[in-house]
Parts: sequence; C-alpha cells; structure tokens
Amino acid sequence: PTFLVGVLPDYQAIGIAAPILLTVLRMVQGLSVGGEYTTSIIFVIEHAPADRRGLIGALGCCGAVAGILLGSATGALLASLMSEQALESWGWRIPFLLGLVVGIAGIVLRRHVREAPRPESRGRSPLLDTVRNHGPLLGRLAALSVFNSVGFYLMFVYIVSWLQFADGIAPAKALEINSISMVVLLPVMVMMGWLSDRYGRRPLMLGAAGLGVVGALPFFWLMHQGDGTLVLLGQLGFVLAVGGFIGSQPALMVEAVPAEIRCTAIALGYNVTLGIVGGFSPLFATWLVQRTGNDFSPAFMIVAAAAVSIAAILRFDETYRTKLEPA
Repeated sequence: PTFLVGVLPDYQAIGIAAPILLTVLRMVQGLSVGGEYTTSIIFVIEHAPADRRGLIGALGCCGAVAGILLGSATGALLASLMSEQALESWGWRIPFLLGLVVGIAGIVLRRHVREAPRPESRGRSPLLDTVRNHGPLLGRLAALSVFNSVGFYLMFVYIVSWLQFADGIAPAKALEINSISMVVLLPVMVMMGWLSDRYGRRPLMLGAAGLGVVGALPFFWLMHQGDGTLVLLGQLGFVLAVGGFIGSQPALMVEAVPAEIRCTAIALGYNVTLGIVGGFSPLFATWLVQRTGNDFSPAFMIVAAAAVSIAAILRFDETYRTKLEPA
C-alpha cells in the first residue's frame, strides 16, 4: 500500500476516486503496521534470554521508530533539495515509492524465519474469548498505552506542524529538528530497556510518565521560544519522557499477559489505543489550539495522558524477574 500511494493518480486524473483510494490504502497500511508491530515484539521477547527481555523489546521498538525517522529525514532532505512547487507536484511521491524496497526486504526476512507449529484449533475465536473473559486486562493495556500514543504522535508527528504555525519555523528546519530528536530517541529507548532488565519495568515507566506530567509545560515553553537550540532542547526533554516509557513498555506487556491470549490481547489493547487515541491526537491538538488560542494546549494533553498511564502502571505487578511462557 505504501508503494501504491506513490503511484496513485491525482484528483485531476480520476476525480473523487483519488482521495477514496488514498484513504483505503492508508487504512490497509495502518492495519499492516499494527499487526506487524505487536506480533514481532512478542516474537523477539519470547525468544530473548530472561535477563534481556527489556533490551530486546526496546530494540524491536527501534525498528518502528527508525522507519518513522527515515520518513522524517527523507522529508527534510527533499524539502531542502527541491522547490516547494516541485515537492507538492511530484516530489512527495518519492518516499512512498521507496516503500517497495521495504516490502521486498520483509519478504526476504520471512523466508529465513522458522515458525513454530500451530496448536490445534478448539473451535473458539481468540478475539471473542479475549474480549469476553479478559476485559479488565484489555482496559489496563489500553490505559498503559495512552501516554505512548499521545506523547509519540504529538511530539514526533504533530510537532513538525506545530513548530511551523506556532513558532514560524520553516518546514525544512522543523523536520531537521524532529529528525535529530528521533535519532536521540533510539539510544534512549535501548538504554531504558536495558535498565528495566536490572531495576524493573514499573520504576522506569513511572519515572518517565512522571517526567511527562511535570515537564510537559516547561518543555513546550522552551520549544515556543523560536530559537532552534531551545526548540531542540525542549523536544529532547520529551525524548527522555516518551522514549523512557516506550523502551520499557513492550517487555511489561508481554510478561503481564498470559501466553494463550498474548497476541490477541496486546494487539487489541495496544493497537486500538494507538490507532484511535494516538491517531486522533494531532487532529484534536490542532482543534484545541484553534479553539482556545493557546499554543500550549498540547502540553495539557500530554499531562493528562501521562496521568492515565501512571494509574495503569500501578495496577500491574512487577514482572521483570518472572518466568515467561511462550505463546
């Protein structure tokens, strides 16, 4: 679907079918990423040594973040090399066309991964069974994922637009700052995953979400000064908060969910929250800024999201030393 977006005819060529097809392709793209992310994270954590599950889970997250980073960096590169007219006319298609390379790489990787035999089906739907019998667990997983969803989508997706309309920063510069922040995000996530193997998942996630509560307004204030250095410093504050949380979350989710419902429960609790709460966060933040006239409105969204996730973390047991049964 990524590649097909790049070759999709525009409105002048096929009329209303263009935006409809674009929406369908984006939906398929989102469903594909959602299914890919959770199952791959579960796979690598289940096969990791007991004392490295946090580290391996964080490395798995890095694959997703690195993909977004490549998108941001590609956008920054194209914006700096091409005129705005050329970029809007045809240059925007280039990153989507490169998606074909990613798809081929995924096929090659799967040819060399051995899949465990599937257990015999008992005639029950895992989806219905999970929803019917494990509702409270799904709720906790969803609440746990709220800070990840809102924090990541606002600070590494929406923030590029915010820097342009709130600070008047040029698109290329905004993308450059965002790309630098995401480069730093990768080692932060890995470090937090590694630390969670030694000190536990809950303390690090509580600390990261707590930083989101107390730091959101000061970090946004720094980013609203218009100076590139201060903007980057403010976003790096969110890198510590959001990256620290994301780096520890995968291992906690996998360890906290029983093996027989692990894939279904995590896919539902995490992906639905990320898709709905995270996906609508930029739209809601834009509306909130316009409605209130307060450029700091997104900071309050992050504070609220962090508070929800803190409450959820307190409902999970510490799991970093528990034995993990494979699904």
